[in-house]
Amino acid sequence: MNINRTASTSTHVSSNRSAVRGLDAEKQFTKEINEKKTDPSTAENSPNIWAELAQKYDVTHATFDDLTEMSTLLYKSGEISLKEHAILTFDFDRGVESIQMKTVGVPINFKMHTTRADSAGNRNWIEEFQGRSDRAFNHGNLIGHHAYQGVISILQRLQA
Repeated sequence: MNINRTASTSTHVSSNRSAVRGLDAEKQFTKEINEKKTDPSTAENSPNIWAELAQKYDVTHATFDDLTEMSTLLYKSGEISLKEHAILTFDFDRGVESIQMKTVGVPINFKMHTTRADSAGNRNWIEEFQGRSDRAFNHGNLIGHHAYQGVISILQRLQA
């Protein structure tokens, strides 16, 4: 055995530039998703949007479509971020349907909501998001817990 001899091996050196660009893009995306942007056409109505929505809707007795409309108006007026809008408008019912269609053995009565809706589809969205927040916390999902707490603050601000 000759220990003075080294084997020639090729080494691959990866460029850190692409990793840095990926990190920069990720930071920019995170910034954009958390940023509140104002649509110029609704900017002048922004201060009144909270009062108008509180008068029109009851967040403790509203449908998902009502919640979606409130969230969309708040997002377009620059009052909430895209992330908050996404959390408010994620449709758990469609999520359940998708899970049941693609996964074998999911019970027919499987639900993701933490509260019950009435026969017309109204529910207390503050209680619903508090339940989601509690569930996230109990599962150790502190980021989800924090995000839901932010949404609860938005909904509380909409209470008349």
